[in-house]
Amino acid sequence: MDRWRARLSRRLKRFQHEEPAADTQSTSPDCRRRDPVEHVKELSMRGSTASVSSEDSIRNRNQHEEAMPQSLPEKRRSLSNSDSPCHINSVTGENRNPDSGFPEPSKPGSDEEKAGNLWKEAFERLSPTSQDRLRVLGYEPGSETHQAGAVDILLNDLQEKRMLCEKKAWKYKNEIFVRDYAAKCATWVKLIGDLVVPFAPSQAAGPWGLIKVALEIPVKFADEMVALLGTVERVLQATYRGREYESAYATGNNDIADTLRRNLVNVYQAILELLSYSINMLSKSTWTRILDTMLDKGSGLFSELTAKEEELAKTAQACSAATGGKTLYHLQDVRRHLPRIETQVAESLEKLEWGEAMEILDWISPVKYGSHHNNVRGNRTPGTGEWLLQNGTFRDWEESSSSAVLWLRGSPGVGKTFLTSRVIDHVQDTLTRVPNDEGFAYFYCNRTEDNRTRPLAVAQSYVRQLSASASKSSSLYIQSRLRSTYRELRMCGEDLDFKRCRTLLTESLNLYPRTTLVLDAFDECDLTSRGDLLQLFQDLLSSSTRPVKLFIASRPDGDVQQQVRSYPNIDIQATDNHQDIQAYISQEMLKLIEKNRAFGKLRDEIESTLSERSQGMFQWTYLQLKQLGKCMSPEAIRECLGALPKTLDETYDRLYEEIEENPPHDRDLALRALKWVLAAREPLSRELLLEAVRINPDVMTTELCTPITDDALLALCRNFLVIDSERDVWRVSHLSVAEYFELRRSWTTAVTNFMVGKACLLFMLSDTCWNESIHAPNDDEELYALPLEYDFSRPFLYYVARYWPGHIANLRYIGVSDDDLSTVTKLLEKFLGAPQDSSAQYRVWARYYSELQPVEHSLLVMCIYGPYLEVSDRWWNEVELDLANTNDSGDTSMLLAARYGHIPTLRILLAKGGNLGIQGSSTMSTPLIEAADRRRVETARFLLNQKADVNLKIDRMSAYRTCALEAAIMEEDSDMVQLLVSEGHADVNMHLDNYYGSPLAVASFRNWLEGTKFLVEQGGADVNLALQYGNYGSALAAAAGSCGAYLETVKYLVEVRKADVNLPLPKSRYGSVLAMVAWRMKIALRNSHCRRAANLREIVRILLAAGALVVLSVGKRKIVDALEASYERGCDNTRDDGNIGEDSDSDDQGPGCLYEEDADHEGVEEAEESAKAMRVYLQRAMWQQYTSGALGRKEAKYVEAKYGQTKAWRVPD
Repeated sequence: MDRWRARLSRRLKRFQHEEPAADTQSTSPDCRRRDPVEHVKELSMRGSTASVSSEDSIRNRNQHEEAMPQSLPEKRRSLSNSDSPCHINSVTGENRNPDSGFPEPSKPGSDEEKAGNLWKEAFERLSPTSQDRLRVLGYEPGSETHQAGAVDILLNDLQEKRMLCEKKAWKYKNEIFVRDYAAKCATWVKLIGDLVVPFAPSQAAGPWGLIKVALEIPVKFADEMVALLGTVERVLQATYRGREYESAYATGNNDIADTLRRNLVNVYQAILELLSYSINMLSKSTWTRILDTMLDKGSGLFSELTAKEEELAKTAQACSAATGGKTLYHLQDVRRHLPRIETQVAESLEKLEWGEAMEILDWISPVKYGSHHNNVRGNRTPGTGEWLLQNGTFRDWEESSSSAVLWLRGSPGVGKTFLTSRVIDHVQDTLTRVPNDEGFAYFYCNRTEDNRTRPLAVAQSYVRQLSASASKSSSLYIQSRLRSTYRELRMCGEDLDFKRCRTLLTESLNLYPRTTLVLDAFDECDLTSRGDLLQLFQDLLSSSTRPVKLFIASRPDGDVQQQVRSYPNIDIQATDNHQDIQAYISQEMLKLIEKNRAFGKLRDEIESTLSERSQGMFQWTYLQLKQLGKCMSPEAIRECLGALPKTLDETYDRLYEEIEENPPHDRDLALRALKWVLAAREPLSRELLLEAVRINPDVMTTELCTPITDDALLALCRNFLVIDSERDVWRVSHLSVAEYFELRRSWTTAVTNFMVGKACLLFMLSDTCWNESIHAPNDDEELYALPLEYDFSRPFLYYVARYWPGHIANLRYIGVSDDDLSTVTKLLEKFLGAPQDSSAQYRVWARYYSELQPVEHSLLVMCIYGPYLEVSDRWWNEVELDLANTNDSGDTSMLLAARYGHIPTLRILLAKGGNLGIQGSSTMSTPLIEAADRRRVETARFLLNQKADVNLKIDRMSAYRTCALEAAIMEEDSDMVQLLVSEGHADVNMHLDNYYGSPLAVASFRNWLEGTKFLVEQGGADVNLALQYGNYGSALAAAAGSCGAYLETVKYLVEVRKADVNLPLPKSRYGSVLAMVAWRMKIALRNSHCRRAANLREIVRILLAAGALVVLSVGKRKIVDALEASYERGCDNTRDDGNIGEDSDSDDQGPGCLYEEDADHEGVEEAEESAKAMRVYLQRAMWQQYTSGALGRKEAKYVEAKYGQTKAWRVPD
């Protein structure tokens, strides 16, 4: 231990007295902040401008030498006390002059010298034992140190620590990300360097040497690294705060400045004591004591430092008040949210054209999350919600280096959404002020809008928002990976599903140094599937290698509480938002006084009464203010105040009674408006609802009532409804309104949808509807699966045309009586007409649905919506049905019914002669394939029970869907695959005439490891089946040649199932697995597909380790040469062993082919170097196989003939 101390002391002396580089400014000329690592790089490049030009000492770091990137400086700068102050350079690298704007060197006895001697004074106040311990370590506060040199060296040290933590993936207790400590330490060093580099060396004094000593202590485990970096991070944080206070206040000549200097000395003394203690403990491997004191906030040197910092902060606050400065706010902001900038984030982003960027982002998620936030923020009273940001639990959640979840819970009406919006603003503002590469995403759930209740919509919105870091979110930069996923899925006609969202989110969380996710109204997420969303969060938290901050706001509903109760939470109490409600009342009172002076005389009484009675409920307060606003005289105001309802439900009861007391016509208008808003499938625009309420479904006529204005309708609805000013749509004033009508007035979904659905049918049967509805499509126009809003002259027409089936679907199953249902059935049959001779109204409506062409066949819509649209037996039996007819897309009625999973409709069609075989015209298929392709497990089971042929194949050369099992594998549907194999006895070894060649090849190509295992282990699939069709020739080749070159399936097939790596593939264009991988690796490197190339290199290693031959005979005098494949552009690498010649170029047009537009040409030169290295690798393997006799006679003869005269290929081990 003494030898170790002596060695550290000698290193410290070198650290202090070697000559520094001159220009070490930490801010660029354009005043932009930079990554600490980039700062180190630039410092190493600017050494030639130094005023002192001696060579820096070079220290060899064997422990981490290989882990350091080549771009980092190989030379270390060290501290020095030999430079005179006049040699300290400015930002531009020139010597200072009186006009430079920087302080002059301090003079003896000046205020600057007093400030610079604070560290010396702190050292002198230490006990003699502590002073001796620090001197042994080489610390001497009297010597002057060059700040910039210290920054340079410490940043380099911390970069090594961060790389080590990254490599080890260290977590402490599976919670704290150790690498985040290293990143924060580097940021603190950078901030301190920015603050004091312009000052003289005496003012740059600090604990740099001791921190250097601490970082020299070797560590082997995560716990040790947490203790080390936790100490360093705490010291740097306190040092930065002290530097800020010194530069702002400590040079004054007054009593408060003297007090501040004394407090600073106390803090610096605590820093030195903590460092001395920690170095001593770490050197003895008793780091657990440090962890105990670091994590225990109530005792120990860490808590003593905190106490002295708090005392300093109080004094600084007084200084700030006296000077009017803003340093305190700046300090709090930096302490709670450090800049996090990492180079790999910028490397993963690419800038797109505006049109392409918007197309990709809108494809990912169309949800207008920004508009939702603007609306909430616009209605939030300024200055409210601050109590939450100051809450200790919230600050712990925000500041920790570990992933953390915070649950904000509260009863209906307490303002959770407003508080969430304040959190979003807080994070956005912080990330805007502080340069960073963090990720940030948020989402407002809303029960009244379908696309804001589904977990998939939440996940997709998060993917969109995390497509770039927070600092790039308003630009056209997105992750390259996202762009390639978009192209891949669009090419296959697929959407972004939940599984892919999970994958993309995991990659984003592991890319950004820290990510914050905010979710409001989790309780309004779909009840049946919100468990999937919570599982997604748990998966992301467990798989992320970077800190993730998750903020969830919701009611404490039973199932919600059960799912998130284990996380830290803030339960909103009436006392918490009392001041917010007072601020809201005061703001609204100003509006009331402006309208009616009577409120001015009673302002204090009104504000105190509402504040006392609100019990922390914003919605209750809002409604009482609206009721008061109707009063005209002081007497009426007092009367209203004296009769305030106690609860929110009582308030709603009174408002509903007022509606019922209106004249019948006005009452019905209000009730219809409420039902329309509650049942709406998307928010209703201002004019849409005004038109919708004119239809009276109770009279069964198409006559419309007199138009009404929005102000009149608002008045009739008694504050149950409001108009969203941001989006100009109608909505309930609060979620509790919807719950009130559902629970207290029995307005179930059956009640509201029955009224709306009936109104839609009446409207579509009217002449008013179709006289000006949609323009007829031209021959060149594309037909869509759903109508588009711009096709219609009015919003209400669009809404009715798109959503009427949804409003009348399942009415029987949601509780509509038989009498009410019969009226809807009669209207529906009148609208449909006959099954193959539809009504005029139906034909106009069906024009814009591609699957409903020809419009004369209303039978098609019954196959798509099935039993959801209830018609009588008379309608089905009215005419003889020709089930061989198809729609314009080539689909029969049986195919459509199976595709949409309507078993009752399939029963009817089978009874009328429908068949289960291959059918359709332009698109041939079977009902079972359609069911498998759409994941309709019960429908597939029904069809199997009806004797559908599970092994029936479509004779067509397509990418997929040639049989039911392949369709299920393409969807990665475990339940469907198990059904088809276990119950349907599907042939897992059937040959498929498409790109893949077999079911196992499909699963392998998609890297669906679960499906691959099931097919092999449960289904008996042959891993060595030589395929007759496709581009690959075997399942192993398909796995190795997939778009992502995924490793999991390759390892499983080779290492677990012992697949034959030398299986000849005469039917494929490659000949052998190794040749195919070598060729694809070369192309991937050429096009700078770095991740794919890395995986392909690993696959080559796996194949060679399993005995793959570089040169392989595949029969019929054909030889496959993997080494040659790594040079050739063409895909066909087979050679006639009697005629060794060059191959003509050809392009791979199969799945997974690399297209020119996907290439990133910036890394081509580096990629070619990697390709050369890979060829050497293959050459070495070939030489070993040749000399060891592993090659057969034909292969050896080929090698001798082709390479015998070339000595370069014989690379020794």
